[in-house]
Amino acid sequence: MSSKQRGEKKTKKLYTKGELNKLIDGLCHPLFKTNKGFILVDGLLHAMVEKNPPTTVKKFMKYNLPKIVEQITEKSKENQM
Repeated sequence: MSSKQRGEKKTKKLYTKGELNKLIDGLCHPLFKTNKGFILVDGLLHAMVEKNPPTTVKKFMKYNLPKIVEQITEKSKENQM
């Protein structure tokens, strides 16, 4: 066994993906009410954690797109009144 193999230590990650996603949710979700733009920030941050574009797009469409459509619908109704 070489000295390099003996001395190697596996680097422990500070946070798991799940923990990072919870941190992002805790930061962004309360801000959705103040500015819906944070829905996009939330999606981008989750994408950075996931590093899997197809999965990220699917999750964004499932969880965030309905919120954006709801906001657009509300604003459209307000403008018609």
